[in-house]
Amino acid sequence: MDHLAIKLKQARLATGQSTRKVSENVRPSVKISHATLTNYESGRSQPTMEVLAALASIYQRPLNWFLSEAMTLTNVRYRNRKSRVRTGELARYEAHGIKWLQAYRALEETLDKLLDGDLADFRFEPNETGAAAACRLRERLELGPERRIASVAELLERLGIRAIELPTELAIDGFAAAAGEEYVVALNSTVPSDRARLNAAHEVGHVLAGDCDSNDIDNRGPNEDRAFDFASHLLLTQEMLEVAFRERSMVGLVQFKERFGISVAAMIYRAQQSGLLAEKMAKRLWVEINRRGWKQNEPGHVAEDRAVRFERLLDEAILDEKITIETAAQVAGVRIDELRERLEWALGLVAWRSNPYAKQADKERLNLRLVY
Repeated sequence: MDHLAIKLKQARLATGQSTRKVSENVRPSVKISHATLTNYESGRSQPTMEVLAALASIYQRPLNWFLSEAMTLTNVRYRNRKSRVRTGELARYEAHGIKWLQAYRALEETLDKLLDGDLADFRFEPNETGAAAACRLRERLELGPERRIASVAELLERLGIRAIELPTELAIDGFAAAAGEEYVVALNSTVPSDRARLNAAHEVGHVLAGDCDSNDIDNRGPNEDRAFDFASHLLLTQEMLEVAFRERSMVGLVQFKERFGISVAAMIYRAQQSGLLAEKMAKRLWVEINRRGWKQNEPGHVAEDRAVRFERLLDEAILDEKITIETAAQVAGVRIDELRERLEWALGLVAWRSNPYAKQADKERLNLRLVY
């Protein structure tokens, strides 16, 4: 399939419109049927420049974006995807991810700021467990068994993995995928910070284990277990875990959560799986968590760990007058107001409308805006 066909479909999916709806919305001077649009998206026929301009207007994309090389995702590995998420919703989420990941890569190339990836050579060894790989990576990072991973988002960058935050109300925590010879990650930024860190580490596990190099997709089996094993051991070593459960105290577990940035639930699960907690005690703790309503909203504050390198690059380039936001929008293939929204969100000036975890103080700051 040619790049134009791919991009036409990506742009439509990102707007959530059907081919029939798009054909109905095309301006009167340009008439195309939904069947014709399907032919364009499959590469069986090519639109004229007039038709392409009309579609670009509907999709709110610069015309030149459709003429550049397309990004495609392969071997997508979803984190915590629920079965109730429909295939069409997944396709739209992936299309949104592609939209911003393409914008990210285009900005990098324009500014000559490609990811350094000083740890890009790190991979799981054959038949290596997630725990063993996590231990090796921590050694590579020169972290002792009691040292906290300060930022999983920065670790993604050092591993050469391009990550973008992609908020959604769908029951999706994120995905990892191959994009040509590169690897990309999208993270749902509407979840609590402790869960977001585990999600990011989980996606790292998929990439490093080679899951995104295989078309044998298994979003619920051994590959998922290995990725979780890697993520939990990366954030919390066995030595840390043993100290956390030295006393049977919820207060102590919440303190460890705040210190190491991993949820109480994840710690209990790990302790149960490793035999550090007897089944009777583990059951008592799970009952207590449910009784207190902590299954959905645990106590304890974990600082945000944000995958915002794209926004940092954009902000720096604008402030240094290397690029204007208008030019950046053309380069990235997105609208100016969308770029402004991402910058405002990255600065904490606004909260995504779909974010149920936004504090009231965030909602009250919605009138603050950047001026570029």
